[in-house]
Amino acid sequence: MDQARYLLDRGQAIDARTILNQALAAGQDGAPLRSLLGLVLHQLGDLTGCERELRRAVELAPGDGAAQFALASICNRLGKDMEAEAAVRSAIAKGMDDAHCHLLLGRILNRQNRFTEAETAWRAAVKRDPASPQGHRELAELVWMQSGDLAKARAALDAAPRTAEIVTITVNLLQGAGEERAGYELAAGAAAADPSLHILAARAALAIDPQAADRHLAAAPAGATPAARAKTEIEVDLALGRAQQAVMRAQGLQAARPRDQHATALLAAAWRLAGDPRYRALYDYGRLVGTYRIDPPEGWDSLDDYLDDLGRALDALHGPLTHPVGQSLRHGSQTTRNLADYPTGPIRALFGALDAPIRRHIAAIGGGEQNYAVASAWSVRLNRHGFHINHVHPEGWISSAFYVRVPKDLQDTQGFLKFGEPGPPTAPHLPPEHLVKPEPGLLVLFPSYMWHGTVPFTSDEKRLSCAFDIVPRA
Repeated sequence: MDQARYLLDRGQAIDARTILNQALAAGQDGAPLRSLLGLVLHQLGDLTGCERELRRAVELAPGDGAAQFALASICNRLGKDMEAEAAVRSAIAKGMDDAHCHLLLGRILNRQNRFTEAETAWRAAVKRDPASPQGHRELAELVWMQSGDLAKARAALDAAPRTAEIVTITVNLLQGAGEERAGYELAAGAAAADPSLHILAARAALAIDPQAADRHLAAAPAGATPAARAKTEIEVDLALGRAQQAVMRAQGLQAARPRDQHATALLAAAWRLAGDPRYRALYDYGRLVGTYRIDPPEGWDSLDDYLDDLGRALDALHGPLTHPVGQSLRHGSQTTRNLADYPTGPIRALFGALDAPIRRHIAAIGGGEQNYAVASAWSVRLNRHGFHINHVHPEGWISSAFYVRVPKDLQDTQGFLKFGEPGPPTAPHLPPEHLVKPEPGLLVLFPSYMWHGTVPFTSDEKRLSCAFDIVPRA
């Protein structure tokens, strides 16, 4: 086992698996061996095999809380909520009463929309580890989404040790609640004592005082959060109108991170600000933004009937929550887990109904018969004054908006999907270039690097939509 663990630590998981399988074939067995084999299989991407070995480890050592915790973790990863919950509760009962177990329990409960129980679990986690950044982030964001009360959401954060992680979480919470200036003041004050936080302060200052953002960048120590620093430098250049410098920096970042759609989006904004003709190839709306009407899935006589059923199913998931922290959504709610995880008939039928237009779009943009996978999918319900700030999807290939229900009394361009207006401020301001009117049953597909947002609306009716990211699949 020691040799297998050594090989695993060196990244040689296949060789480690061979040694452990040889040990089993020779008659050696036991919970430690099975647990290690489970970890090896996890590293190799064999999640089903990992679960199998961890179940065997629990059978061999039913009193081992660590084995129960490992089993709970993989069951959670596989979406087996009830089994994951049972295993982590067993781990806690067997002595694993620490922050990690309560963090995992909270995540399992949160996935099931059992928010009050999840809050209790995360409070238990931060009680056991008052400096836990994961525990404080999850607790603060859940309290905010349940209450919309900033004071309640930051109460535990304000009582926690003032580490860089806790400051960052608090700043993000303030920004998500619309308190941009308070977020900057907190970040700037903390950066005076901890220079590593100057990058955070620079980002917080962007929309308030770009000159201050520039000063924070100059004060940041070299080597601190290099990717975040590189992106912030470009955003500060954009905000101060330093177009050519933004182009040079963005071209370097995009070359170093070609799969990072945020890097591509920053390059596009720099090209547009500089008047570079290469921008138009990235933002060719006529070719790259597609709109499609879906057909009703099998089992529904009309699209209207299907959308009514889908709307009711999604409404049941949203409940009373407000918008999450760290997302583009404002004044609304977003589902807390992948839509593909929900067994409800209308939700499961959605992915089949979307397949044909997705394939048409991939062919239209030159992707041929490229196979795809839906990397993640969620639903958004916007309330009065609701909108999305301008953003991109850093890890996608093609992103989307699918409209389930749209308010009937919208005026002018209220509620429209807008493209081209960058998320960070620019000097001069770069306005939206392309608008799409939302309609029930309409699917909009576009590159994940393309800046997009929503025009706010004033209707009392809620706007309900789904979104997902597509990635290529071999």
